[in-house]
Amino acid sequence: MTRDTTRWRLRDAQQTEQIGAALCAALRPGDFIGLSGPLGAGKTCITRGILAGLRPEPGHDVSSPTYTLMNHYKAQAPFVRVLHADLYRLEDMDDLESTGYWDAIEEADLALVEWIDKLPAAWPREGFDLRLDYDQGQTRSLELRWRGAGGQARLEVARARINALLGAP
Repeated sequence: MTRDTTRWRLRDAQQTEQIGAALCAALRPGDFIGLSGPLGAGKTCITRGILAGLRPEPGHDVSSPTYTLMNHYKAQAPFVRVLHADLYRLEDMDDLESTGYWDAIEEADLALVEWIDKLPAAWPREGFDLRLDYDQGQTRSLELRWRGAGGQARLEVARARINALLGAP
């Protein structure tokens, strides 16, 4: 963990979703969020919170795109087109190329990609790097960092929002 990585312990799915909504304060149109962690660690849960914070159109049920590979959502401006992708079932970059991934990333106002660690070359640009994991007992953990040059101010906004939500200093 570098000094630019912050780690929090999460108590449950509800808190994970709340943190996702809190992250919205640091987002800008065109952002990319890479999500990694083991099965069931909360990648889709935090994505559900982010979408809730963006006020999606009614009727959107945020679910894992493990089998569909990509789900598209509409939210309020400036994040009208939101992409939620999942790389779990892909074996290599040839598989990724065949999905239309790069076009979908470019067309999205916000892209959230689960299992980004499986195909690191799928990072299109700098962005938020979130790792969710199992912690001791029933709790989970979240590590947040910015991948790429710059982004420190936005990372600080995200940290401040999450710390305020969790009552941390």
